[in-house]
Amino acid sequence: MGFLQSEIEKRRIPELFGMDVKGGAVSQEFWRKRREQIKGLLSEQFAGYATRLSFKTSGTVVREEQNGFGGKAVVKTVQLDIRSDFSHAAFPFQIALPKKAENPPLFLYLSFTPEIADGIGEEILDEGYAIASVCYQDMAPDYYDEHKNGLGRFCTRNPFDSWGKLKIWSWGASRILDYILENESIDEERAAVMGHSRLGKTALLAGAFDERFSLTAAIQSGAGGAALFRGKSGEQIENLNGRGSRLWFAGNFFEYLGKTEELPFDQHFLLSLTAPRHLYVSSAAEDGWADPRSEFLGCAAASKAFELYGKKGLVTPDKYPETGDVLCEGSIGYHMREGTHYLSRDDWHRVMDYRSRHHV
Repeated sequence: MGFLQSEIEKRRIPELFGMDVKGGAVSQEFWRKRREQIKGLLSEQFAGYATRLSFKTSGTVVREEQNGFGGKAVVKTVQLDIRSDFSHAAFPFQIALPKKAENPPLFLYLSFTPEIADGIGEEILDEGYAIASVCYQDMAPDYYDEHKNGLGRFCTRNPFDSWGKLKIWSWGASRILDYILENESIDEERAAVMGHSRLGKTALLAGAFDERFSLTAAIQSGAGGAALFRGKSGEQIENLNGRGSRLWFAGNFFEYLGKTEELPFDQHFLLSLTAPRHLYVSSAAEDGWADPRSEFLGCAAASKAFELYGKKGLVTPDKYPETGDVLCEGSIGYHMREGTHYLSRDDWHRVMDYRSRHHV
């Protein structure tokens, strides 16, 4: 047994393929069924179910700048309108389309600020990518509001399996993608969703539940993101039970307060749902709250799902990564940069390098 496999086994995480499956008995057909089981499990016990209401999405370009970023891009502000028979919500997002790229690949970026890509959009456009950027607070506010505002209004809140805000924000990202695929000229096979910290958790949910995303990139997503809960240091379920962050998750999730070992899943279940598409996870060496080792082991444990498709998951030496390591050969990419909890230019460029290498 190798070192990393031993480290995974020490965590005593649930078997990805289920308790009754032996090593050679798993097929792609089995995984398709198992994947639906995992989606149901995570919806019920972790993220909550998205709205079951039928809805219609439309968008209006409320501002268009033909010479954005010094003439490099067309920049549009779109007001996205979502309606059901019982509710209505609207929020803005921006899309920047590089002039020198025809049908460019897309970054759908979940942003903490109204600025495109939190202020470094020009560097991304220079690499030939379109950027759709949405400030997550515009979709549903990140404070305790009992889901009475924004997209939260689409679902009656219950204390068990109603959607949490991570699921709400990820659902909003998919509605943005609906609009873009219908109204803009991008490479439909190369749409990535990306976020940092709580929005890295959100990006993972978006990529797991929406197979139109060819790449899911989660930057220092930590607990509730890429990091395994079992054996994790830093942030725990108890820390996620704050007045604001409690609403990020389904109520059932907090039945496991102090009982992490009883979780019927761990985060490799969430990561595995991106298979056989591409996944990228980044850690920062001094980000003990997120716990780089647990993020890395989450990737390693999810690799089995990719291998079912004849793909390599995480391609790594049989050891924990060191600061500066970049692992980019497999369908799961990973890097460990120096520093603390922060989405840096280095993170962006490592993700762009990975996209270029794998054409995703």
